[in-house]
Amino acid sequence: MSLPVDFRRVPYKEVRARAAEALQGDERLLGSEVTLPGHGLPKPRRSRRPRVLRGLRMPGDRLAGVSRVFWRLVTLPEIGGFDWLFERRRRHGKPLEGGWNSLGGQLAAALRPVSKTTGALPVLQLTDRRLGIAYVQRARRRTAGQLGVVEQGWSTEAHHVAWIRHRTDVDADTYEIGFNDGSWVRVCLPSQGAVNFFTAFPEHLRRDTMPMAS
Repeated sequence: MSLPVDFRRVPYKEVRARAAEALQGDERLLGSEVTLPGHGLPKPRRSRRPRVLRGLRMPGDRLAGVSRVFWRLVTLPEIGGFDWLFERRRRHGKPLEGGWNSLGGQLAAALRPVSKTTGALPVLQLTDRRLGIAYVQRARRRTAGQLGVVEQGWSTEAHHVAWIRHRTDVDADTYEIGFNDGSWVRVCLPSQGAVNFFTAFPEHLRRDTMPMAS
């Protein structure tokens, strides 16, 4: 089982800096942000999700993991009571276009890493060469903000990015990224500085907030 990191009180600036340590020496970082799956983004089957930070632990990870499994089981919501939420998401179009083998699908899967023993924060990085994910280790214990190692994950060459859109009609944190294979994926950038990541893309790739046709 893989447990998510508690994203409250994430030290975004420090996480971005740690993720940058994984870049190649001559690679120029244009922008980066902690990135989560966007509204309504489906979860791929486990075999498609990357295994990251294997066997690593930080102080408190073991106890925090047991505690969070317990609370997840006892607080599962009644899905039927959220029909209004699913309907709202349908009105905002598809969160993912293209299969799991498309570039959009690959990025969607990369945002749901499997890390059994420690916390993993996905950081989306745009460089002068590529768009990719780096995973920064973070203690699962809420009161412990320690950061550990960084591991490079999925990436694609920068010229494969066809557009990026800020979906303020969905949520202030919601963005969609399109690729030249016709796929796109919806992501969430929870940091207040996310707009700086958006503007790091070339101007001709930045689109308005009108939703894609579904």
